[in-house]
Amino acid sequence: MAVQVDTLTSANGLISLLDEDERELQFYGLTQLNAVTDRFWTEISDAISKIEILYEDESFEHRKLAALVASKIYFHLGEFDDALTFALGAGDLFNLTETSAYVQTVVNHAIDKYISLRSGSDDETKVSAIDARLEEVVERMFARCFETKDYGQVVGISIEARRLDVLERALASGDTRSLLEYVQKDCVALINSIHVQAQVQELLVKVHLQFDTPDYEAVCLCLSKLNNPQKTAEILQLLIQDDTNDSKILSAYQIAFDLEANATQEFTRAVISEISPNSESAADSDDVNDATPISRIKSILSGSETLKLHLEFLFRNNKTDMKILDRTCKVLDSRLSLAHNAVTFANAFMHAGTTVDNFLRDNLEWLSRSSSWSKFTATAALGVIHHGQVRHGMSLLQPYLPEDNTSTSPFTEGGAFFALGLIHACHGNEGVLRYLQDALIEYQGQNVEILHHGACLGLGAAAMGSGSEDVAQALMNVLYSDSAISGEAAAIGLGLVMMGTKHESVLNDMLLYAKETEHEKIIRALSVGMGLIMFGRKQEADDLIAKLIEEEDPLLRLGAVHAITMAYCGTGENAAIRKLLHLAVSDVKDDVRRAAVTGLGFILLRSPEQVPRMVQLLSQSYNPHVRVGAAVALGIACAGTGSKAAIEILEPMLKDSVDFVVEGASIALAFILIQQNDTFEPKVADVRKRFSEIIDNKHSESVSRFGAALSQGIIDAGGRNVTIGLTTSDKQLNAPACAGMLLFIQFWYWFPLAHFLTLSFKPTTLIAINKDLKAPNIEVTCAARKALYSYPPEMVQPVSQAPTKVATAVLSTTAKARRAAKKSAEETEADTSAQKKPASGKDEAEKMDTDGGAKEQADEGSMDVDEGSSKGGADSKAQKKSRKPASETTFTVTNLSRVLPYQEKYVKWSANSRYVPVKQGRASGILLVKDTTPDAPEDLIPSMLPDRPTDDEEANADSEITELHPPEPFEYPFDSERS
Repeated sequence: MAVQVDTLTSANGLISLLDEDERELQFYGLTQLNAVTDRFWTEISDAISKIEILYEDESFEHRKLAALVASKIYFHLGEFDDALTFALGAGDLFNLTETSAYVQTVVNHAIDKYISLRSGSDDETKVSAIDARLEEVVERMFARCFETKDYGQVVGISIEARRLDVLERALASGDTRSLLEYVQKDCVALINSIHVQAQVQELLVKVHLQFDTPDYEAVCLCLSKLNNPQKTAEILQLLIQDDTNDSKILSAYQIAFDLEANATQEFTRAVISEISPNSESAADSDDVNDATPISRIKSILSGSETLKLHLEFLFRNNKTDMKILDRTCKVLDSRLSLAHNAVTFANAFMHAGTTVDNFLRDNLEWLSRSSSWSKFTATAALGVIHHGQVRHGMSLLQPYLPEDNTSTSPFTEGGAFFALGLIHACHGNEGVLRYLQDALIEYQGQNVEILHHGACLGLGAAAMGSGSEDVAQALMNVLYSDSAISGEAAAIGLGLVMMGTKHESVLNDMLLYAKETEHEKIIRALSVGMGLIMFGRKQEADDLIAKLIEEEDPLLRLGAVHAITMAYCGTGENAAIRKLLHLAVSDVKDDVRRAAVTGLGFILLRSPEQVPRMVQLLSQSYNPHVRVGAAVALGIACAGTGSKAAIEILEPMLKDSVDFVVEGASIALAFILIQQNDTFEPKVADVRKRFSEIIDNKHSESVSRFGAALSQGIIDAGGRNVTIGLTTSDKQLNAPACAGMLLFIQFWYWFPLAHFLTLSFKPTTLIAINKDLKAPNIEVTCAARKALYSYPPEMVQPVSQAPTKVATAVLSTTAKARRAAKKSAEETEADTSAQKKPASGKDEAEKMDTDGGAKEQADEGSMDVDEGSSKGGADSKAQKKSRKPASETTFTVTNLSRVLPYQEKYVKWSANSRYVPVKQGRASGILLVKDTTPDAPEDLIPSMLPDRPTDDEEANADSEITELHPPEPFEYPFDSERS
């Protein structure tokens, strides 16, 4: 019969069997139709109603076969819902082991429907209403995956379908440790529901703790997401209770460093208080001699050790090219506020975290030209330069802070308040927070708005993510004063303090006040603040988004865009992308459209390869606001990647006819090419040259020149030792960095907010420290060419050439007369020589004649060509002689040196190294190392940072590296304002 089926040319005969009264004939017809469905489905589809009737006839013994045939027909018709419905009716006849396109498509559709039904609601009654036949198909699929040991597929589907029982079984059945790592790093961040995410984290903790030697680092990371400081403190105390076990103590230190990098300030403070509830906070303690493990853990969690190590690295490896700054400062007219701010930001970014402010000292005349808010911005730049100097922050800014509760220079003093917050960003101790809170109360008068503006921004930066009710109330009081200047800063500060908390009371107050106030600056700042409060909340932010997106006020719709951007940051959520794209092309307000396109960069920052394709058409929009939004989105998502696709889109935008599009494209290119050199990406030299050309061209628009100057600072940020790090070394979202980036792009409205970009800078370094938290001399191997990862060359100053003497013009007749006279003299000399030496004279005369003819032809022709060719030949020979050998394929990297993100995969620890890292699989960031020969003396790297900035001269007296010490604090030349 099979042969007959293969030779069929039509299915009409088999279809006619369905009309017979005999059940056996109907069964035979269905059997044959099932075998030829793929060939004759077009004919069989006309009789689909007959097949459905057989399926609905409960007295028909083979109704499941009818369902299978109907399912296949609907599959070929593209009706997958109907195909799934009849496949479920087919029961056991629907064979999941088949590898046909039909089976795979229907199974995939079944899984998608099952996931949507289970994830659509948290109500168990709705979940229990799922078709039992659909449950059976999914269970059979799970069983098949367990048989084939395809545990990765089981893990993914079980997480999406919220089947934690299946997830736990899969983790126990396969390679548990590798599956746990896969779930933690690649799956958890993609879960849209915070509730389900917490359940998965709890399951991971449970499975981890079942091992005899649990991975406490992964456990503590889960506990930080679950906001469980008590259990975290218990694990840390468990690891350090045995003072003789160096491995456990080092693990505890590494966990503390990772928690400080990944957790919020509120969580780390809670862990510190749980470890020693009756002791002084490490953030407020200056006792550096306490060397017990518990005191060191407190110091690490407070951020003191991380900041100290990063300061050491940035100061030691500062490679800022001062020629770029000096040239930009000379070219731009500092009398213009826009130009002065451009140089201020460029200097601040180039020296971010290095504590080096030589440029300010060497350009006091330029500095004195600032006025009003430019003075505020210039003073706040000290906070960027000295970011992380928490021990000496107050002493550094003492000359600029108000004295005796009396304000004499409000712009300078307000900028100093802001700078103080930037120095202590995310690490504000009680003393600094109390000082800034008091500034909101004590200072009153005519210019109090300016002081409050700086204090609110500084308070928000210092208390970022702390969730402090007291700080929030102080900021709320300033907000209710209804001052446009101070209210704007208070709204942003509220968002920073309550970042990621989804604080209902604060959100309601902010939304209500946004509808009441008439100040656009306050409404716009409140929209940003509400977005920050919803950071990482995913579906929990949907209600607020739906409420804001329907508002008539475009500034409140802008709040909906910021809420989407922050709530779904780094998730790649399709629903959020659809909302932003809809707003980008349909909203009537340009600000909303620009922010919506920019938000795509935040949502897709984990998959930057998708962004160029997504925004390519938007980058060619007729609306310049959409174009600049596309440029910034590319810069944010592809930051530090050197993406060729992104560069290809952005390069033409540098020649755009609209100035702010050129500005946005310049900044985006700086983000993408940060820490890239000409060897790794040849476009770097062209882009840097283009920045210089825009700045040097006096006919360029001021905004374009401003963007180019900012870009010069960004591309060389942190002494060329930092990158844009919106994720941590553990691939977790870096909340302060994302907040800093969101606030940076608000410089469109308010320039001082550009200073928040320093929160997005991440040092690219390898810092290996021992159990005493000291850095030993260590060398690791990088299996790649050194030229790929070297610092870019410094800018070469153009050398002025001395004027050359112009050759005297000679008439052609004069030249011919000279040649004739010369030839006659040569012939006379040749005759004389021939009389003395007849044999050799003939040859010499012929040689001279040949030379003379060649010279004559050269005179009549082009001598320049001959000279050039001979010179080129000489140069070619010189190049061959001086050609350098091929670069070595490996080189060594020392401790406290730069390791770029794309270099890390080539860095390997030597097998015979004395020090072994506690955390395997990572070659950058702060790593604890174990000394395999603890009895041997250690070679430690001495610190280059002075203990106190005000004691530089005393410290330099006995130092061998005096020229590297940062200078003393100095007062800005703003005396004119005080007078």
